Amino acid sequence: MSATLATQEDDAPLAAAGADREALAWRLADVLALPDGRTTANDRAMVADMMIAVLGGLDTPVRVRLAARLSGAAGLPPSLVRHLVTDVPPVGLVVIERLAEVPQDVLAEAANASAQHRAALAARDGMSDALAEALLAHDEAEVVSAVLTQQVALTAGRVEALVQRSRHDAQARKALLARPELRPSQGFAMFWWCGPADRRRVLTRFAMDRTVLQDTLQPLYPAVFTADDPDPLVKRMLRLVDRRHRPRGTNGEVVEPEVVARTLTAARATPTPEFCHAVGLLAGVGTDTAARVLHDPGGEPFAILAKSAGLSRAAFAEVQAGAAALPPGDGPRFDDDQREVLMATFDTTARDYARAVLQYWDWRPEAGAVLASPAAPAITASRELDEQGGYLGAV
Repeated sequence: MSATLATQEDDAPLAAAGADREALAWRLADVLALPDGRTTANDRAMVADMMIAVLGGLDTPVRVRLAARLSGAAGLPPSLVRHLVTDVPPVGLVVIERLAEVPQDVLAEAANASAQHRAALAARDGMSDALAEALLAHDEAEVVSAVLTQQVALTAGRVEALVQRSRHDAQARKALLARPELRPSQGFAMFWWCGPADRRRVLTRFAMDRTVLQDTLQPLYPAVFTADDPDPLVKRMLRLVDRRHRPRGTNGEVVEPEVVARTLTAARATPTPEFCHAVGLLAGVGTDTAARVLHDPGGEPFAILAKSAGLSRAAFAEVQAGAAALPPGDGPRFDDDQREVLMATFDTTARDYARAVLQYWDWRPEAGAVLASPAAPAITASRELDEQGGYLGAV
């Protein structure tokens, strides 16, 4: 007997066995597809156990066809559904896409099967919180964007992680800005790496009127700010909601509006460490926050700082024009159209709200790592500057 004939004879029993298994699987599928009342729950459970045993010996294309048939049946035993959903993608995806009744814990388990499983799961309606968490844990861009459009509740830790991801994921950023779980501190942190449209969205969404809060806390100000050793946290929180701010110099002296405008003009064109320190004093924020504002390439933070510092609309226009007329320095440059956009930010941001945003940027709550921005390096004023009593006097 030739080798070819021997091989064919050896394969014949295997082919026959495969055909028998496939025939049995289709008969079992016929039973599972029967309408309610024709079989008992125990009968269906037994058929499911038999089907699971038979499926292991069938080729993938056959399992795909069987999965398609079973996906049209109602009341499949959970054990069989789990086996099909967690099968290789060609099989599992058929069930995920076609079978409406799948236990959520089974779907969450399927999230660990493959990236293709996760993409299909993210497209299903009626997602549970547990499934959303299982999908987001893999940190895949398309899946993240799809999950964020679903009506699910996100944990605080997951939102923090997504805020970090939004630095480099524009789709996640837009979806996250619409999420109800996003807090003002997180939104104002995201502002630094948002484009113009999303920055306007942040300012619109988190607009606040702090009048009630300010009126309620007002009695605390005299006691806290005149105490010899006030609680630093209480003092910081009161400063966060303070309704008034007068630009002051190094020694606490009030700075006239003309000096404020000249300082901002020079700092806008050339944000040296000394000017960053001076602007921080004027705005009542740290030097690193002022540096971040002055180096920001979009310019909206500068418009907010100028509004917070009390500049009039005409004065802000003069600051922008004056900075553009100075020799180019390290600061970002803006053409006429961009300056109009910044004027719109200035006009649409109330002074008290501008103050709130600026203080949020200067604040370092529990999400300090999120609030840190890579847009500009931290800049510290020189010791010589402090010894001279501040840079404002020289402006």
